[in-house]
Amino acid sequence: MYILELNWDNSYLLKSLPKYKIGTRDNNILFPHRIAPEKQLDIFLDLAKELPQYNWIVCQDKQLSKEEYHTLLGNSKLVFSAALQETYGIAQTEAIIAGAMSLSPDRLSYSEMYFEEFLYPSEWTWDFSSYLQHKDSLVGLIKTMMESYEDEAMKNLISKQEDHLVENDYLGGEKIWNLLLD
Repeated sequence: MYILELNWDNSYLLKSLPKYKIGTRDNNILFPHRIAPEKQLDIFLDLAKELPQYNWIVCQDKQLSKEEYHTLLGNSKLVFSAALQETYGIAQTEAIIAGAMSLSPDRLSYSEMYFEEFLYPSEWTWDFSSYLQHKDSLVGLIKTMMESYEDEAMKNLISKQEDHLVENDYLGGEKIWNLLLD
């Protein structure tokens, strides 16, 4: 006999995060991850040097409460990932629900969960050397995204991305539960 317990319900985010959506946002770009080699903080820090016109914030450095973190999300335009290892990517989901853009490599869970407009080619950040080869492309993409945040088309895309996460049950546990039972 097997006992299987699954506690993977993130649907509470749909109730708690929308209140953080605000009209005007700062030019914040967040690194929401824990500080670990597979999250590639060095890429984020190098991008910050390249694009000093934006506020680059490493959330773990701030020792924020959940409330403070969600407030920061609601006041930011972009959440960035270069993760090499990611099971789900809750921070990217939180960003979308709070009305921010998400930018992630086209790999791991990100590939199936996010629209291509919120993904960049995976090889751009396989490692720091790959990043340096593709740095100009990534810098250009970030600038374009940051400049387009206020456009109605981008706001609609963020909203459609949120709908996609909900409709495909990426926030609930039922899809995963059914996969485990099959």
